[in-house]
Amino acid sequence: MSARKRKTYHEIDPEEALAALALLKNDPHFKKYIQMREAMREEVICQLQTKAIIDSTNRHFMMSGKLEAIDEELDMFYKL
Repeated sequence: MSARKRKTYHEIDPEEALAALALLKNDPHFKKYIQMREAMREEVICQLQTKAIIDSTNRHFMMSGKLEAIDEELDMFYKL
């Protein structure tokens, strides 16, 4: 029995991955996923405006990073 080598991120062709996403973009389940990510983005924006987050530098940076990651993901989807 041979051990199968798993693909790592660096072995995946980015164009192949984008082509797969492009095929999914009209799928109703994928559209629901995008809606969920947009809602998560709005929640993070609201949390960033709370006193607890504003007063805590670490939490503010964490939430800002979370927002940036969601924005990058959504930007990639919108460009398909």
